[in-house]
Amino acid sequence: MLYTLFWGSIGCIISCADRSGDGAVWAARRWVHWILASCGIEIECSGVESFDPSRPYVFMANHRSVFDVAAIVATLPVPFRFVAKRELTWIPVFGWALRLGGHVIVDRRRRDRSVRSLERAAERIRRGTSVIIFPEGTRGESDQLGEFKSGGFHLALRAGVPVVPVSVSGSRRITPKHSLRIESGRIRVHYGAPIATQHRALDDRSALKEEVRRAILLHLEADSGDSAGASG
Repeated sequence: MLYTLFWGSIGCIISCADRSGDGAVWAARRWVHWILASCGIEIECSGVESFDPSRPYVFMANHRSVFDVAAIVATLPVPFRFVAKRELTWIPVFGWALRLGGHVIVDRRRRDRSVRSLERAAERIRRGTSVIIFPEGTRGESDQLGEFKSGGFHLALRAGVPVVPVSVSGSRRITPKHSLRIESGRIRVHYGAPIATQHRALDDRSALKEEVRRAILLHLEADSGDSAGASG
């Protein structure tokens, strides 16, 4: 909470002065590094060489824990924005930084607003900004990969940029859903090869979903392995 208050406030101040949002990303990286170091959590990363950091992408990851966000922020070597549900902006300081940092806020209760947000996000991606999406929409409570929502795939197809599948393993063992307890350990992040969306129609969303799902599963490990206590 103290780290969030400190770096969230800095992120808000930077975002007011720098409307590009890149300063807020810098603050977010410092924030997660402090948290990971204090909690004794190591991040093991692979696959970043599979994509060109000078191009925009839609990064899609599985979601098991709040630490998925930290693991991706700490390892992704390009500027980014999250696609986040509107409810997160209600969190004091964190939510303010999220909105001021130029992240894509989606109101899932209002389909018309959600569609407009995704259309604006598609235009931003085409101009060179990568986004991060958790296509399950919420954290899972088991090792099973949940059903994917369509919004992120609609966004990737409209923007015409590749999807990079991201497999995050070990985070649920560190902090599962509905728990505030944090265990030390290791989180593994693997960035897969980009999946092209050019020359695909919006009707190809189902096929794209399955392709991304298979790519995430390929490098997804069960959280019951050696994640907990691995750093000790």
